[in-house]
Amino acid sequence: MEKEIKCHLCNGKAKLKFEELKLDNGRITIKESPYYKCSKCKEEFATSGQMQELSNQINTKFVFKRPIINAGRSLAITLPSDIVQYYKLKKGEKIQIIPKNQKELKVIVQ
Repeated sequence: MEKEIKCHLCNGKAKLKFEELKLDNGRITIKESPYYKCSKCKEEFATSGQMQELSNQINTKFVFKRPIINAGRSLAITLPSDIVQYYKLKKGEKIQIIPKNQKELKVIVQ
């Protein structure tokens, strides 16, 4: 990553900066998120590469892997407490499970 690039607005010098990025009203924090700030016009922006890296971080860091367990004669998946709290789930609530393909299921809270 370059430490300095040309500003896309004014052609001034934009320097690489890092900032703690808070998403979803502060529930998700990405530390040391890179962006550029122009010293001439003060514009703050991220390159497409920086945005792609941020997207990759979100997609890999916010994945929950759970084992499939036995529950009587059925199979079950437990939900992590972070997910339960975030979606404000309660025992007895209904969900809808939609098969997308052989490797994906879509879950909708009703």
